[in-house]
Amino acid sequence: LWGVNASSLRTEASYVIDDIGGRSASYGELSSAAANESVPSNPPLKDPASYRIIGTSPQRTDASAKTDGSFKYGMDVDIPGMLTALIARPPRFNGQALSVDDNAALAVPGVRSVHTIPGGVAVVADDFWAAQQGRKALQVSWNELLAGRTDSASQRNDYNLRLNLPGLPIRSDGSTLLAQLQASETLSADYYFPFMAHAAMEPLNVVVDYDGSSAEIWTGTQSATLDKIFAGVVLGLLPDQINFHMMPAGGGFGRRGNPLADFVRDACFVAKALQQPVKVIWTREDDMKGGYYRPAASVRVSASLNSADEITAWTHRAVTQDVTASLYVENALDALHDMELPPLAELTDFETGMPYKIDNVLMDAHLTVLPTMPSLWMRSVNKFSDVFAQETFIDELALRVRQNPYAFRRQLLSEKPRHRAVLDAVSQAANWGRSTSGVSQGIAVMGHWNSFIAQVVEVSVSANRELTVHRVVSAVDCGTAVNPDLVIAQVESAVIFALSSVLFGEILLEDGVVQQSNFDDYPVLRMHQTPIIETVIVNSGNSVGGVGEIGVPCVGPALANAIFAATGERIRELPLSRLNFIIA
Repeated sequence: LWGVNASSLRTEASYVIDDIGGRSASYGELSSAAANESVPSNPPLKDPASYRIIGTSPQRTDASAKTDGSFKYGMDVDIPGMLTALIARPPRFNGQALSVDDNAALAVPGVRSVHTIPGGVAVVADDFWAAQQGRKALQVSWNELLAGRTDSASQRNDYNLRLNLPGLPIRSDGSTLLAQLQASETLSADYYFPFMAHAAMEPLNVVVDYDGSSAEIWTGTQSATLDKIFAGVVLGLLPDQINFHMMPAGGGFGRRGNPLADFVRDACFVAKALQQPVKVIWTREDDMKGGYYRPAASVRVSASLNSADEITAWTHRAVTQDVTASLYVENALDALHDMELPPLAELTDFETGMPYKIDNVLMDAHLTVLPTMPSLWMRSVNKFSDVFAQETFIDELALRVRQNPYAFRRQLLSEKPRHRAVLDAVSQAANWGRSTSGVSQGIAVMGHWNSFIAQVVEVSVSANRELTVHRVVSAVDCGTAVNPDLVIAQVESAVIFALSSVLFGEILLEDGVVQQSNFDDYPVLRMHQTPIIETVIVNSGNSVGGVGEIGVPCVGPALANAIFAATGERIRELPLSRLNFIIA
């Protein structure tokens, strides 16, 4: 555009600068023209030594607003003429409204109308209070012919029976059966993990302004592309007729990434009936009882040892609901939205874990289908249960062969330098093996999402089973930490999230009815229960990896290993509150 040689220009702070000509142009001003240029095949990359932003921790621009309460989340959206709706939902999943008596509801001051939609019966009012009182007054008979009858106790028994049957092979190295036959000893352990709720601080909410020919939608979501597709189907609109506002969410953890767009879909059904602005709110009880959940899982691991106390074979079998199919659908639709379809292998890639050097490994799974029990990925997905089983059992084997759990892992990670690096870093940061009266340590390590982490948890357990978590130390290698402060914040939040799940997380169903409803019977970690959290970043210089989920899976097994060190008790199921621990 300027007719000068590119070598005479420089860039700084999002501007191209011509010092000789005394002029500059912003990247934004040049973006349209740049988009028409061919993409360089091998562009030179900046030397990391000259980074000015990467590796620094500038203050978040939203920190002040989040601190003083002025920050706007989805729940804070308020537009002129907006009504509020709550939906009465069936007590069991897949139930349908059979008959509705709305006379008492319509008599509540402020209630405008009542509408039956596929997800239940919506009560529309001037404000939340009126909608809530109207919903309480509503009389609904439910058709439960197709309703779910999942029962936690019977479902657990079924999963445990499936552990005795071969599943879908996921990984097979060497000859596991032969190694087991030749072994001096084979040990095994079974684990169980219940359904768990995402329990985000901000309940689900959607604002829809639909006038019959176009719509604006405001919500916090993790799947805007899918949400917009479902909204268009319900409202009869093309994508360019919908203006979708992605609002910040007060927690999601996977719940707002629903491939069926349940909360957006329901809101659009209400808006279609009204054709005026409406905010559809899920109370916390609605969300806790209305799905979706981390799937329950049973896991069996076994290891064979030879006469030299070396692990010669490892098996890992998991039984859980299949969320991979819906993951493929979501990824495929996102790709189609961009007019391309990625390879199937890319969408169904299982990272099979097990970093330890073991010649014979067999991993399989039973991916069950429970159509009337809604399940969804939850922060760290299947790694939550699989890593728990793996890392607690590795600890058990270390003590079986009379080795230090840290040294035992390190020896088995001889071909995994990044695993070793974080293991060494956390050992040093936590002063592994230190002798402190009444305090015990546990350790765990893993790699996934192109990142690696090792964690040490320190606990004490009193004679009456009062459990105190004193400290959690993490060492994380996410390749290059672009903003170290955000990496630390993600790991700290993951520790809180994981401790909440491990200590308290349990959704129970009796004849298809969820028994939990709010933070009184589904607790999350309180401030007085929160340990000291320390995080060390190991910058390996590799490609940037993910940190949103990496901090979750190892907390549970490290905690369980510390409890064993303190009490001699092995943890085979969660949550710990179910095992009569008193959480201090």
